[in-house]
Amino acid sequence: MKQQCLEIQDANDTEELLQPVAYFLTSLYFFMVIAHFFLLHETFKWVLMTTAFMTGTVCLTIGLKASKILSTWQSFITLLMTLMVSSNSLLHLWYSGDLEQNINIFVSIIASGIVLSNRTHWTYSVMFNWIGWITVNITLEVALTQHFFFTMAMSTLLSWFAHLTRKKLVEKQLALEQERDIAIQHEQVAKAATEAKSSFLANMSHEIRTPINGIIGMIELVSHSKLDKKQKDYVATAKRSAGSLMIIINDILDFSKIEAGELSIELMEFDLDQLFTELTHDLQSQANRKNLKLELVKGNVLQNKVVGDPYRLTQILNNLLSNAIKFTQLGSVIFTYSLNAIDDHLRLNVEVTDTGIGVSDDALPYLFDSFSQADMSTTRNFGGTGLGLAISKQLCELMGGRITAHSSLGKGSVFQFSIKLALPDLVVIKEEKYNTSKYLGNFFNLRVLLVEDNFINQEVMHAILKSLKIKVDVANDGLEALMLLTRSQPSTFDLILMDCQMPNLDGYEATRRIRAGEVGDEFRKIPIAALTANTMNNEREKCLAVGMNEYLTKPVDTEDLKRMLAKYQPN
Repeated sequence: MKQQCLEIQDANDTEELLQPVAYFLTSLYFFMVIAHFFLLHETFKWVLMTTAFMTGTVCLTIGLKASKILSTWQSFITLLMTLMVSSNSLLHLWYSGDLEQNINIFVSIIASGIVLSNRTHWTYSVMFNWIGWITVNITLEVALTQHFFFTMAMSTLLSWFAHLTRKKLVEKQLALEQERDIAIQHEQVAKAATEAKSSFLANMSHEIRTPINGIIGMIELVSHSKLDKKQKDYVATAKRSAGSLMIIINDILDFSKIEAGELSIELMEFDLDQLFTELTHDLQSQANRKNLKLELVKGNVLQNKVVGDPYRLTQILNNLLSNAIKFTQLGSVIFTYSLNAIDDHLRLNVEVTDTGIGVSDDALPYLFDSFSQADMSTTRNFGGTGLGLAISKQLCELMGGRITAHSSLGKGSVFQFSIKLALPDLVVIKEEKYNTSKYLGNFFNLRVLLVEDNFINQEVMHAILKSLKIKVDVANDGLEALMLLTRSQPSTFDLILMDCQMPNLDGYEATRRIRAGEVGDEFRKIPIAALTANTMNNEREKCLAVGMNEYLTKPVDTEDLKRMLAKYQPN
């Protein structure tokens, strides 16, 4: 197999040389015709002129046809050209008896080693020169044969070295091309695996988050009904459990998105002090249940308004602070932060210090590995998937920073991380304030078409929208939505909430048909918001590409829903 590949490579390599060699020999031998005509006076000059002219003509024809000659024949044709060159040199030596013509034969032998990488063809060329040279010398009884024999031997040796060098070059080129082909194959396999993984992740995201949306939505609705104290406790417990389940699901999905290269960082303006104060307040109850001191310490902060990803920053801090509280039985958890300007950006430095159980020196290097915890007893005693710190590390790196840990077993741990933030744009600030203030009003004039196939999610969304005084109509799939719009007046709906994965006709195709005018030109520009359980980044792009205006993920955040609804509230 290797020999076959080498032969193919020899042919390909010769193909690159055939045309330039042919044109060079064409120029050389047409010049030789002229030189013979003016410089030679013997009668044999016409024989040499004829052979030179024929050689030049053949080489010119080969040069012109080189691209059409099969690669398997190109090395053989190169051999024929070298034999023609040698024949011209031997004829000149034969007719003239001029010992200087031996030099042309020496050059022919050396040239064979340069242009022929095929071992057999090189051997034929060298043997032809040797046999011809010996025949001419014996026939003409040329003087100094021993001297020229030594020169012929040296020419053959030089030709051999040139041939070996060329052959090794061809073999190296073949090896590099094989490595390239293998790398391309591996890349294609990896790409296919990534696509399959992304597809599986998208399906799992939909299948998991859809029922979770129903669970959390129903709990939220029940919590707003009239309940006695005991029932409120039950609902609060269910709400906490659903929240814990959602954290685990989000961790697994985030980790998979990071592996698939699907997780991206958003940029928006937020207030640093407000974010940290609210986060500390939310975690205070966890610390109080264990009689721990949770302290927020503000260091040197250049300014409070910054641009970054507050959701991902909160995710990192939630992981670190929740772990610190979880693994600390006595003492305190101290959260310190500072913000400094470095070049054209801001650098946020955060430190979380606890007096908890600590981590051993052996386990510390693996702390940020996926699914890693100090030991199995940690999982049994404290729970967790072991993904929180791995995700935090990836998020820090995505935001242009890093995270480190220092710990002493039985004494506590110190986690430090830094990320890049940006200065806010004043224009963006004004727009942000204007847009966020709009949703504070009521929505009693808003009319919404909800397209959702899952009955429980229909109930949840219908109840949420009704609680906001919104008029709602429901379609069970894309086909039903199209039929409903076809029979409706343009003023019937202000907005469509469109689930993406549905039987009969999914949300993507339904949106395409609406934008194409299948339900009437008056609905071509109706706002459509995606309502999906798929949280992959390419899902957002897919929704926007088919013509959707907004993108909401399940479980639906009520505040996000309000902000979105405010954009389409009739005046």
